[in-house]
Amino acid sequence: MNYIKSQIQEISRHKSLLWYGAFLSLTHVATFFLWQNNAFVYQYLTENANKMCWPQLPFCEFLRFLPAFGVQILLYVYLVMAILTTCLFFNKKTAGYAYWLLLTVNVLKLYMFLMDFRLMDGWHYLPFLVSFAYLFVRNKLFFIPLLISCFYFSTALLKVSNPAWMMGLEFKQSLWLPSFFSEDMKLIFSFYIVCLEMIGSLFLVLKTHWKAVVYVQWIILYSLSFFVVDYFHPAIMLCLLSVFCLMFIFNENYILSSFKKMFSGIVYISLVIFGSTLSFIIPGDAYLTGEGRLYALNRPSAYIHCNSQIILSFQNQLLQERFPKYGGYPLSLRCDPYVDFNTIKKTCAYYREDPKFMDLNWSFYSKRGYDLEYKQLVDEKKLCGQNLKYFSWKRNHWIKIH
Repeated sequence: MNYIKSQIQEISRHKSLLWYGAFLSLTHVATFFLWQNNAFVYQYLTENANKMCWPQLPFCEFLRFLPAFGVQILLYVYLVMAILTTCLFFNKKTAGYAYWLLLTVNVLKLYMFLMDFRLMDGWHYLPFLVSFAYLFVRNKLFFIPLLISCFYFSTALLKVSNPAWMMGLEFKQSLWLPSFFSEDMKLIFSFYIVCLEMIGSLFLVLKTHWKAVVYVQWIILYSLSFFVVDYFHPAIMLCLLSVFCLMFIFNENYILSSFKKMFSGIVYISLVIFGSTLSFIIPGDAYLTGEGRLYALNRPSAYIHCNSQIILSFQNQLLQERFPKYGGYPLSLRCDPYVDFNTIKKTCAYYREDPKFMDLNWSFYSKRGYDLEYKQLVDEKKLCGQNLKYFSWKRNHWIKIH
């Protein structure tokens, strides 16, 4: 408890941290509207839902015990708590209550988040990670900006490793400047974003006037992106980036303390960086295989096309099916082999009691948007008779390397 008290005291001493807690709470308000407007969320979280568990949490049934009406009440409780937390952070005297409420709101979101893999969206990761640093890591004014800087740097590395981005192919035609973005402009803009993320991320943790230049560019880009993408992504990033503006407004900056007090922050940042490197360490194209992506600070995603099919063998006939239906899935999940793997396991369980059912074969093909030909990632025969498992932290032998 003394450690928690020290966290609350550190927050109370800095107006920038108090106000930043309010902005972190607003990320939950944005999450509520994202999930509330998505009809699929109610199908994912109810007790009778057709579940899709996380690879790290294969037995997620125990998390589901609410009917649809109960899930709706839970979401509104989550909203009210997030708004109340936001208000409490504006008063130094209520910082302790705000701290515990912010912790509770994060636990509540994590509970719902872990119920179903289809709620996965890389833009939920950073608020979780920053909130953890805010709640439990000392020297917050140093480690929170450092964490955000690591996010941008890792994002830049992912873009550099993605030829489609470097060629401007991943950058979609802007809705608000259609006549200005020729093919050359797309290439220039893609290169500009990479430089801003890779070089600008270094300025974000330095005591230099260049920090303001980088910060203003991000604010402009995220503000303009409201007209191009949905509100959730830019709203989340504007809330998280507010720490730099608040430090400037209240004239507060980080002061490095002893190594003992910084040890927890150093370990935390090191673990986050290690998780972000897994998708590079595991052999194969992480954009296609999805292996190692669950631990990345920013999940690599690209415009992937895929073709998945199974052949069901019965005693007197063969049935061919294409699946799954990807409607409502985040872009990064629509061609993730784990989604199909999960569906196939359910198919095997469904037909297990059918005396005429023999087995099934699974083929999975995938390619990036700029590739001319599909690559076969999976070719498994008689899959139901095997005890195939999916590992999120290392290479799966049944996924081919490309």
